[in-house]
Amino acid sequence: MADRVSPHYLGIDIGGTNIRLGIVDGKGKVLIRYRIPTLKKQGKDKVIARLLRAIEFIIKKSARPVKGIGIGCPGPLDNRKGIVLSPPNLPDWKGVPLKKIVEKRFRLPVILENDANLIGLGENWRGAGKNASSMVLLTLGTGIGSAFILGKRLWSGSRGFASEFGHVSIDLNGPRCGCGNRGCIEVYASATAVARRLKEALKKGETSRVFKSTKDNITADGIYLAAKKGDRLSRRIVDETGLYLGAAIANIVNALNPEMIVISGGMAKAGKPLLDKIKETVKERALKESRRGLKIVVGRLGEDAGIIGAVKFLGI
Repeated sequence: MADRVSPHYLGIDIGGTNIRLGIVDGKGKVLIRYRIPTLKKQGKDKVIARLLRAIEFIIKKSARPVKGIGIGCPGPLDNRKGIVLSPPNLPDWKGVPLKKIVEKRFRLPVILENDANLIGLGENWRGAGKNASSMVLLTLGTGIGSAFILGKRLWSGSRGFASEFGHVSIDLNGPRCGCGNRGCIEVYASATAVARRLKEALKKGETSRVFKSTKDNITADGIYLAAKKGDRLSRRIVDETGLYLGAAIANIVNALNPEMIVISGGMAKAGKPLLDKIKETVKERALKESRRGLKIVVGRLGEDAGIIGAVKFLGI
């Protein structure tokens, strides 16, 4: 009986490639899913207009009235005022008052939070980190995001800008990142970076059994598949990615000593080869006592994580 009267909420996960929406009940169960491409090159006005239409569509599909809307968006953003500030992967979304825009249109309570933080909350509430008091999530996709859960609570810093770990520099003289810094981990280990690094290797004369030239459709997913099939160049790229991520995670482990690291996002599809390299590197680089009992696992919620976390952030 309780399930039938459980309030419904709307969770939204705005990504650089897709926008995911879901009607979620009070227990974190996704009842309806809907997805549209972000098409960020069309500009923020068109993207936001399409987002509002998608919200209207999915609210009408809900069997019960929607009580609130939780939105995850790439940071940095001001979650208190509900303003998207200057996300590197949505370059023209500077100063967008997204919370106000959605509240005005739908007359519902709206919260806005960093997308990676909400993925972390989702995994900690109903996913791989369900029983962890302290957990760090890395979401690996178009960019790299992170979330720190400490004492079962989301740590967002003094002004809400914590956990931008994708923009921590690991090479002072490395390539320029979209954030303006050089050598960020995102430049080396995001899905975008994985594809770029293989293309660079081909330009230098390295060979692949799968990818014959940079004109081929080279994606991170394709590289992972090629690596599993035995392509040496692809496997090297995957190994290097695991090394970069492992070194970054070792720094997190030494600094925070969490119970668990959860890897999520599209790059989790690389599976065991990537995870094994990450674990190997963490073992080599993290302090022995800091990594004692540490679990490094893949997220369980997949594309639902951000939607579920957005609803959790509403305070239900």
